[in-house]
Amino acid sequence: MKKELLFTFLLAAAALALLAGNALVVQVLRSNLSSKPDFLSASLSPLQKGDRLERIETQGSWYLVRNARGAKGYIHQSAVTASKVTLGSIAPGPKGASPDELALAAKGFDEANEKKLRNSKGYNFSDLNWVMEQEVAVPALAQFIRDGRLK
Repeated sequence: MKKELLFTFLLAAAALALLAGNALVVQVLRSNLSSKPDFLSASLSPLQKGDRLERIETQGSWYLVRNARGAKGYIHQSAVTASKVTLGSIAPGPKGASPDELALAAKGFDEANEKKLRNSKGYNFSDLNWVMEQEVAVPALAQFIRDGRLK
């Protein structure tokens, strides 16, 4: 029994070591898998902070990746971070920050700062929430760049 348990542990550790080199995690609130390594290419699949990706190859500052649903596409290296795959990361049970903690961090402050600001006058959190919910379609952004002759 002990030999089987040790063998299973070593097999799992070897598998994790192989996965660790190619594992990425989305570190921005929202992003997309792109059809090409270009910010204005077509979006293939939405991504959210914490989504895990498998790096297939690197092209300059872009990664060709596969998401958990099997979709392949490109993501810029600035939107992801290397994942540290550990036995703890596959163990059952809650991990990491709560959705509320992530929302606070995305707004640039922690719970103590939010309480302090909510008691102050002149802050409108509904406007901040509205800004955070805005999305711009890639074709509309591309047209804006062309119309404005932006580089």
